[in-house]
Amino acid sequence: MGSTPPIVIIVAALLPELGIGYQGKLPWRLSKEIKYFRDVTTGNKRNAVVMGRNTWNSIPNKFRPLKGRLNVVLSRTFQNELVTPELYHANSFDSAIDWISKDKAHEIERIFVIGGGELYNTVINDSRTLHLLITEIKNNLGEEVPMDTFLKFPIYQQHQQLEWKKMDEDKLKKFVGEDIEISQNNIEGDYTYDFTLWERT
Repeated sequence: MGSTPPIVIIVAALLPELGIGYQGKLPWRLSKEIKYFRDVTTGNKRNAVVMGRNTWNSIPNKFRPLKGRLNVVLSRTFQNELVTPELYHANSFDSAIDWISKDKAHEIERIFVIGGGELYNTVINDSRTLHLLITEIKNNLGEEVPMDTFLKFPIYQQHQQLEWKKMDEDKLKKFVGEDIEISQNNIEGDYTYDFTLWERT
């Protein structure tokens, strides 16, 4: 088996409760965040994006598989098989990582976990996950945004700060690539958001 490419969680979440979705959809449409996600996960070399079947189904047909990336979709009912050169079906996260490590490590630079909530909340506890790219979103109106899916990430709890460390913007730029446009205090509609990098210590 080859070496496992770095596993990175990438997610946008509403502070402080870390809400990420409502009824299977994003509660917002943030154009700069969409571009950031596309640019970071595409990268200069080939990356893999790993997602649950509900996340896959939430992507409009015309946009899937996500271009320029190896799309890995998880479902307990799947066989482990390469459906097309851009799409792999796996029955678990571990089997997906094992396949990438064995057959694709030479061509995959990073493995990005892109949702949904159950997968995020499992993978953050995997010791192989060393980096989190979190777009921190705040609601400017102060009104409650309907949410039914939340991250169970301990990183914003004071007593958990020893396990994860929030990096500065220079480290973020170096991690995602100098050619990726990063701006902070972005304001779109009712939301303000920042791009952040966390590393497991």
